[in-house]
Amino acid sequence: MSARRSSILLALETALLATFVADAPLCALVRGRIHGGSPRGPVLPYLAFAEARCGDFSSGDGDGAAVALTLEAVTDDGDRARALAIVDAALERALGADLTLTVGAMVLLKGGETRLERSRDGKGWRATVVLNALVDG
Repeated sequence: MSARRSSILLALETALLATFVADAPLCALVRGRIHGGSPRGPVLPYLAFAEARCGDFSSGDGDGAAVALTLEAVTDDGDRARALAIVDAALERALGADLTLTVGAMVLLKGGETRLERSRDGKGWRATVVLNALVDG
């Protein structure tokens, strides 16, 4: 089952990434910097996938996964509202999308906890939001 869960996670990330990249207003907020993981260089602002957790969501009818996927927006200026605007736009786009997964079928997708913290250098902000998904396998 763990290989199945990782396949479901990858399918969800792939569908979300395609949705985010296709959204012009979201791309404008991050200047096109939307990544499946942390970017290779210190180019800010950006939106990326961060922590992900997959648990069991099986029933008598079959397997599935409960996924908690964190999105992060990192900025390099003192405008905390900008970091929040990025994660809010990503959340709105994710929840409004008709996500088709290559593995499994989306049962439920909703937003969870949102957090905001100052960057270590004190110059920018890091906002995160958790997407909670239930996927039938």
